[in-house]
Amino acid sequence: MADHAWLTIGNEFTSVRVRRRATRNGERLEISSPNLSRSILLDALELESLTWQDASSFSRLLATPFGPEEDLDGRPISDLLSGVRSAV
Repeated sequence: MADHAWLTIGNEFTSVRVRRRATRNGERLEISSPNLSRSILLDALELESLTWQDASSFSRLLATPFGPEEDLDGRPISDLLSGVRSAV
């Protein structure tokens, strides 16, 4: 299983690297933040769920730009988004 080359996307605030990655459970998109030393692998459904959001969903997520204060490891993105919606 070969990993693909990294593509870097950035602006004046940050940069991220993305690549297509083969896993034993199928292909994933790996997103890496070199500045924060964090990365995530997303499958097709998780990526599609991003298209279900509007711009205000991302604005609420960015209310804490360096991440949530509580530990959210292992929670699905739907839990994160529903928690953000209920907080507004």
